Amino acid sequence: MTSERLSLEGVLARRVAVWGMGAEGLSLAALAVGRGVEPVLVDDQPDAAADRVAGALGDARPVLLPADVDWADVDVVVRAPGVSRYRPELLAAAAAGARVTTAMAVWLEDHADAPVVAITGTKGKSTTAALAAAILEADGLEVALIGNIGVPVLDTYARPRPDAFVVEVSSYQAADVTRSPGVVVLTSLAPDHLDWHGGVEAYYRDKLRLVEAGPDGLLAVSAGNPEAVRRTADHPHRTLYGPVGRVHVDPQGWVEVDGTRLAETGPLRLPGRHNVWNLCGAIAGALLLRGTAPSADAVAGVVAGFEGLPSRCRTIGVLDGRTFVDDALASNPFASVASIETFAGRPLTVIVGGADRGVDRGPLVAALAGHRPTARTIVLPPDPERTAGLLRSAGCGADAVHEARDLEEAVALATELTPDGGVVLFSPGAPTPDGGGGYRARSRRFARAAGLGRPGPGGS
Repeated sequence: MTSERLSLEGVLARRVAVWGMGAEGLSLAALAVGRGVEPVLVDDQPDAAADRVAGALGDARPVLLPADVDWADVDVVVRAPGVSRYRPELLAAAAAGARVTTAMAVWLEDHADAPVVAITGTKGKSTTAALAAAILEADGLEVALIGNIGVPVLDTYARPRPDAFVVEVSSYQAADVTRSPGVVVLTSLAPDHLDWHGGVEAYYRDKLRLVEAGPDGLLAVSAGNPEAVRRTADHPHRTLYGPVGRVHVDPQGWVEVDGTRLAETGPLRLPGRHNVWNLCGAIAGALLLRGTAPSADAVAGVVAGFEGLPSRCRTIGVLDGRTFVDDALASNPFASVASIETFAGRPLTVIVGGADRGVDRGPLVAALAGHRPTARTIVLPPDPERTAGLLRSAGCGADAVHEARDLEEAVALATELTPDGGVVLFSPGAPTPDGGGGYRARSRRFARAAGLGRPGPGGS
């Protein structure tokens, strides 16, 4: 696949196929039709997609299966993030001469000179992006928070340009980027989405394409993540943040910027040191974008008012002395380990389990086995025996490891096992199994099973 740079006008001037009728695909299809272009619409489930197309575009249009597309008749394929760039059909399209790209790559080309802070990383990017946008807004800027966080980047073409863009970029979106934005914040790197990318090295390569496509911009990297630090060591404009660096937390819990205290982290309602580092990343992004640190008042106001994002180590309520924490978006061991460490010293029951995407479970097993007081673990299908076996081999006793048939049974068992003052943490450490409805559905099930269907203190 080539790295030819394509603007939106360049895409729409060619014979274009849009693969994936989710939010991004529908946004591009609407833009194309509005400009008199009839794209080829493609989806792996064309019947369901056709209904969404009719609703978004106002009339029915054919939606093809990938196998039914004559790729020789297409110049450009704009794939949705969920469509792996390594799909055989896309390789066939590229071999036939088509250019494969994404809405994110196109948008970054069209906004090369715009004030953009792009946030990426294995975990922490949504929280960091939301904090960065809030800090910039508190300092008086009009900010568009877009991208993987939920608002398609293409929606901005129909709106007046704001003072700044904060864009969350996933590895799926970064894989075809042809231009690096002016400011990038890299929160972390750890193995994830290996089935989509084809392996850990391909995952890191695709993720870091946002930084390495060029030209070199400004880069802020969490010093708390050794993999991210190592893989960006040669970047000419790198700033570190978090435990050390230009933006760091001092031993008293204050964020310092260039040696000057800016804001106290004590009032931050997000648990865990990783969220303190996410705050540092947000401040670093604002600093690199504007050239000066955000105001102390702006940061203090955001720290005091930010309640966190749903499904990300968020307390949804306290019942009968037990704190229930929803971390359903923790789709890999790296994320779950950070959440488990947050509750060191507290009685803890962790509900884990999900689809096996080839990621090493060793770090998660070690974190659970090493938690003090001894953590109880409840393992969910589809493969509870394997994880339970790893935990027992690591020294977790039979009374500390349990298996459940479903999330509802797991929550009931966790409630029974967790003492007064303890924490029930749903942090699967694996993606939602096929047919499970995604992390949002699992969050709702967890809350209902706990008797917290409506948000409690700090709830979603």
